[in-house]
Amino acid sequence: MTAEQVLSTIPDADLPEDVEDKKFNFFAKKAADASTGTGESVQIPEAQPNCLSGLTIVFTGVLPRLDRDTSENLAKRYGAKVTKSISGKTSLVVIGDEAGPSKIKKIKSLHIKAINEDGFIQLLQSMPMEGGDGAAAQKAKLKREEEERKIVEEAEEEERRAQEEEARQKRLLEARKAASIEKASHSQSSHREPAEVPRIIPDSEKLWTVKYAPSRIDQLCGNKGQVQKLQNWLSNWFDNAKKDFKVPGRDGSGIYRACLISGPPGIGKTSAAHLVAKSLGFDILEKNASDVRSKSLLNSNLKSVLTNTSVVGFFKHRDENIQHTQNDRRFCLIMDEVDGMSSGDHGGAGALSAFCKITHMPMILICNDKSLPKMRTFDRVTLDLPFRRPSEAEMKSRLMSIALREKIKLDPTVIGQLVQATGNDIRQIINLLSTVSKTQSSIGGEQAKDAANSWKKQTVLKPFDITARLLNAQIYSPNAKHSLNDKIDLYFNDIDFAPLMIQENYLSTRPSDARTPQDHLRRVANAADDISESDRINSLIRSSEQQWSLLPFHGVMSSVKPSSQVAGQISQRINFAGWLGQNSKAMKYQRMLQDLQYHTRLRTSTDKKELRLDYLPTLRQRLTEPLLQGEEQGIQPVIDIMDYYYLTKEDWDNIVDLGVGRYKGELVLKGISTKTKSAFTRSYNSTTHPIAIYKTGNSVGAMVSSKKNVDYEDVIEDDTNTPDKDDEEVDPDKIDSKKDKLIKEVKPKKTARKAKAAPKGRKK
Repeated sequence: MTAEQVLSTIPDADLPEDVEDKKFNFFAKKAADASTGTGESVQIPEAQPNCLSGLTIVFTGVLPRLDRDTSENLAKRYGAKVTKSISGKTSLVVIGDEAGPSKIKKIKSLHIKAINEDGFIQLLQSMPMEGGDGAAAQKAKLKREEEERKIVEEAEEEERRAQEEEARQKRLLEARKAASIEKASHSQSSHREPAEVPRIIPDSEKLWTVKYAPSRIDQLCGNKGQVQKLQNWLSNWFDNAKKDFKVPGRDGSGIYRACLISGPPGIGKTSAAHLVAKSLGFDILEKNASDVRSKSLLNSNLKSVLTNTSVVGFFKHRDENIQHTQNDRRFCLIMDEVDGMSSGDHGGAGALSAFCKITHMPMILICNDKSLPKMRTFDRVTLDLPFRRPSEAEMKSRLMSIALREKIKLDPTVIGQLVQATGNDIRQIINLLSTVSKTQSSIGGEQAKDAANSWKKQTVLKPFDITARLLNAQIYSPNAKHSLNDKIDLYFNDIDFAPLMIQENYLSTRPSDARTPQDHLRRVANAADDISESDRINSLIRSSEQQWSLLPFHGVMSSVKPSSQVAGQISQRINFAGWLGQNSKAMKYQRMLQDLQYHTRLRTSTDKKELRLDYLPTLRQRLTEPLLQGEEQGIQPVIDIMDYYYLTKEDWDNIVDLGVGRYKGELVLKGISTKTKSAFTRSYNSTTHPIAIYKTGNSVGAMVSSKKNVDYEDVIEDDTNTPDKDDEEVDPDKIDSKKDKLIKEVKPKKTARKAKAAPKGRKK
């Protein structure tokens, strides 16, 4: 039986007839991809091994009971190849609700088999072992057997090399031990015991991450292109130095004295740097940037090394018959964790970037996050080599080889689950296998699922991801796998921004359970009430009472409960919290109003609220209408009103800015001509104006601490101590023009240079 025969017995999924090209909504798509189904239980059958072998499957839309990750892992488990896009090589498409219009068009145009979730379960029940007798299944089987054969050969070759290296180390250790004994026997101090030779640690006692650390460049997983660029740059470094780093070369790396490797942890950045330098024969000097993070430490520990040559290279391989190379006398400096240098490290990052411009030895810098602001100083001074996370296919051969050497039966189809749970961190996967191997000799689907859940890497979600998950209706289903604690954990990823993001975006969803517009409005009203109640809880937490134990309750009322009311499909892009900008604007207006009330209180005798509601509308009209109608003739009446209320030119700008509606400041200023504005400013600055009562010297609100009186009762007077001229008593009534914003000190004009003397006449 072939796969085509089985697919012919499964009914086709119903495709919509009229497909509209709607604008792509990335955030709605992302929320749909993260959905977990409706929560209804589904019985997944136990299918034949590799029954989907030879099939290329695409999952699109939202399946009613299976989430995207579960369905894709299920297909991979039974040997199918899962892709994201539809092409001519696609065998079938498993389609759900809200599928993309472009994919539906491709299904119709390419005449590809489309089935629903029930059809996919029926496919698992009906497919024979190894994908049947079809040509595609047989081809996939031969390819899989060839990969397994190569993995076995690679594991055997690595085991042989490891045994040879261990035997070589033992011979070298015995030779050194014999030489030490012979030297001690011929010396005058033969009664002393010979120096103890360090013991070689066997592979059985090493950590797996050390034991299986890559020892050759071809053992690195992924980033082959970037490793090749690093090798080319380092091998041509001294040739480029002879050209003073002014010739870019074919790949443009010839103008850089240093390179910067960036990427997430656990993907082989440091290993790649060491292996490349080692393969070219360099003596490696490794530093951790977090240990020499200040400018002074860099100058004392690092600057003196930039022009040195390696002494270790002269004695390298002295016990072995290996020819020396020119690079044996050269250093390669590796600086790890460069992004660990914070902004408060007194110029450390700037000093390191300056070293990258003058170094006489190659420098390899390594960091995790190049996008940080403090890393901008390395732009244009280093060769940028971004490393990405290795894919499942790139790690599969290495992991299977490790499992084979450790006598562990690892199912190749579960590697994808381990990769997804650890965030493509191969170092963490090796630690996971090491731990599981202590209690189990085989790792299958269920064991891998349990191990992946227990070893799942905890990452802090960003506010946009938190909002997308909380507003997704799938996590609120009664049978969903997300408990209340899981939802509260989303809030604790960012307790400051999560409530603000929900408040900003809770109106942008279409609730999945809302049957009528009235029901939708009722849900929105309930969510608004919950957000209002959360403000009262937040006031208890942030106030002087400091009731931090209410944080979980605040998370429920501010994020979880209002999201559950309106959860559904996100109809537009997720917006950033606008409350921050509005709050900043409100604080600005409060300061402006405070200054106006303080200046005008001698004439108005009101508080800020009365001034804003009763005085400012009329005052704005009296201060702007003459300029709008009479232009330059209205300047003097406006200045007279300003002097009467003790207003400054800055106060006039603030009053105009406080206008609303058709009297908004932008609209009013547009009505006043530029000529009138300039004449108004010149006229105001050319005359003196009355000022309200100020305490001189405190206009900027500077706090002056009171001078403490010292008790001199038990102090012995020192006759030799003469008073310092600098310790003069400060006069509290003295006016400091620099601290008083109402006093503008006139700077003396620079005297014009004397005219050049006339050239002297010719001598007679």
